[in-house]
Amino acid sequence: MIEKLQQFRNKLSIKRKLLLFNMVIAVVPVLIFGLLSTRLYEDAVEKRTRQSVKDTSLVIADRISGVLQDAENCSNYLTVNINQILEKQNMYKKITLSQQKSIENELYVGKIVFSAIESIAFVAADESVYVSDTQMLIASEALFASSQYEKLTQTSGKSIWFPCEERDFLVLDSETKVLTMGKKVVQIHTGRTLGYLFINLDMSVMEKNLTNQLVNYYLLDEEGAIVSSVISSTYLTKEELLTEEELLEQENKTTRIGGRTYYISTQNLDKYKWKLIGITDLDELNVEAKKIVYLIMVIAFAAIFLEFALSNYLSKMITAPLAKLKSGAEEIAGGNMKLRFHFKSEDEIGQLGKSFNYMSQQVEELLAKVDYEAGKKKEYELSLLQEQVKPHFLYNSLDVIIKLSEMNRHKQAQRSLRKLADYYRNSLSDSKEIIPIRQEIKIVEDYLELQKLRYLDLFTYEVQLEEEILDMPIPKLTLQPLVENAIYHGLKYRTEPGLLKISGQRNGQLLILSVEDNGIGMSEEIAQELLENNPEGHFGVYSVNHRIKLYFGESYGIRINSEQRSGTKIDIVLPNRTAEEESHS
Repeated sequence: MIEKLQQFRNKLSIKRKLLLFNMVIAVVPVLIFGLLSTRLYEDAVEKRTRQSVKDTSLVIADRISGVLQDAENCSNYLTVNINQILEKQNMYKKITLSQQKSIENELYVGKIVFSAIESIAFVAADESVYVSDTQMLIASEALFASSQYEKLTQTSGKSIWFPCEERDFLVLDSETKVLTMGKKVVQIHTGRTLGYLFINLDMSVMEKNLTNQLVNYYLLDEEGAIVSSVISSTYLTKEELLTEEELLEQENKTTRIGGRTYYISTQNLDKYKWKLIGITDLDELNVEAKKIVYLIMVIAFAAIFLEFALSNYLSKMITAPLAKLKSGAEEIAGGNMKLRFHFKSEDEIGQLGKSFNYMSQQVEELLAKVDYEAGKKKEYELSLLQEQVKPHFLYNSLDVIIKLSEMNRHKQAQRSLRKLADYYRNSLSDSKEIIPIRQEIKIVEDYLELQKLRYLDLFTYEVQLEEEILDMPIPKLTLQPLVENAIYHGLKYRTEPGLLKISGQRNGQLLILSVEDNGIGMSEEIAQELLENNPEGHFGVYSVNHRIKLYFGESYGIRINSEQRSGTKIDIVLPNRTAEEESHS
């Protein structure tokens, strides 16, 4: 880590080092002070918020408990009065009309007396239904097939709460969630079931008690299901509401919702085993802390701006000449040796500029000398290679003629001498080292005719070149050594006549000449050894079984690369340029 920091420091410019140093001295202490002050303020606000939320939640929990208690009181009140109405009723007789009126009247009175009650229904033992509001009778027949009715019939008379949900029986609005308390009504003296009470709470009363400007409240029942919720925060949307499981997991904790910080508190309604969960937006309460942060940011930015101004002023005095030297040195390194520095000052930077001027002048002269010698060296190397090839071919050709003479094949010997003369006439007709492909092919054909006179049944050859490439430039005697290698190292050892094929075509910006034979090739080990030992960057031809490399120095950058099962195929890749362009290059 320390080494990386040292490397980073060493890479920084002087201007940036000055800027960084000034920022550390002036800005960092301001930022640290501001962050610590803000943190302390936020902690104090959060502590007060937690206590305030706890006190508020305790009050609201008492109110909610009072609403639930009203429902229980209503059920007890109705249980006593219904017992009195049906006290003398025979269990085998139906409820009389006056008793029905009395029951409905009691349900209506219970709704009026207990303000938290929205509606009440009583289902008698004979399955007759009595309601406080006639709208509740819609779809009342669905009651007897419901899980609520079945669950209530199995109780002993204790009040139970059903989940807050939408249903289509014994409610005023089937599209609104309703919270219902149920109770079995039994005859006090005999224990006989008289019926079942369904008391629906007014959810608006519940929501009114949950409403708070700073806290968003959720009311969860004994099963952990949400009974009611009131979202008063501007930033907490319905899509971001927590699930029941998430609410139970976040008990008395600080969490992030929608990019903001919230404090989640829990207050238990012990009597009912319900939970009141409050979600407080701490960011809304930390408005003053944000103002402090903004003020600190303004001060920090002002300090940074001042540091930049001072650094720019210092750079004009110190770093600007150094930057000019740096950019000039890079330009000189890029090859512009004509660049010269002109500093008015006579200080160390001015002296350094004069030294750079002297150095660039010396390098410019040296490079010109090196370029001249390098050009001469390439010419010598190319001439040397060709002079090595010519005697080699001459010796082989004379050897063919001698053998033909010894075999008394005088006409063929004369023809060979004529072909040899044609070959040297074409190859030595001028002193140019770069010739058209047309002339190179003529040299190769003369050579092949000479070889066919020597090896009558050894091979045949084909030349297939596109007409448009015949005037393209190529170094003289490029193809002849490759053709010779194909004959002596490939086709010569075949038991049957072989085929040597020379082809050429354009390929985009490249010109590809191929020399291909179906000879015996060589082992992969020898091929790999030759590839690894080739001295790249020099003029030369290196033949390998599966891969052949040909180098003409930097001006061509030629690479031949081919793969096949047997024999050898050489692909010579040349720039797609005309002879005039090549000559200019």
